[in-house]
Amino acid sequence: MYLLPLLLGVGLILVGLALATDHRGIAQRIVDTYLNPAHAAPSLLRTFNRLGFEHPGMDFLRYAPLQWRFVRIWGGFLSAFGLAFLAAGVVLLVRA
Repeated sequence: MYLLPLLLGVGLILVGLALATDHRGIAQRIVDTYLNPAHAAPSLLRTFNRLGFEHPGMDFLRYAPLQWRFVRIWGGFLSAFGLAFLAAGVVLLVRA
């Protein structure tokens, strides 16, 4: 029971630091695959095409650097949240 917050905290810290430092371009990869509307569900793109206008986010390449920065900032928040979990796990472990 006391090991779970420790492991969760370490995992969140590592993922957050990888996002915040853009290790091996992971922030760009996340933005390109998960936030790019060209990779949306084909049925959604067909619906927009049938209605006669394109997806509202298709000007994606104009905003991609801002989204990379956004993902990196949230990676920093994620690592801080992981640090809080790690501290809570250490407190629970010491008190037990």
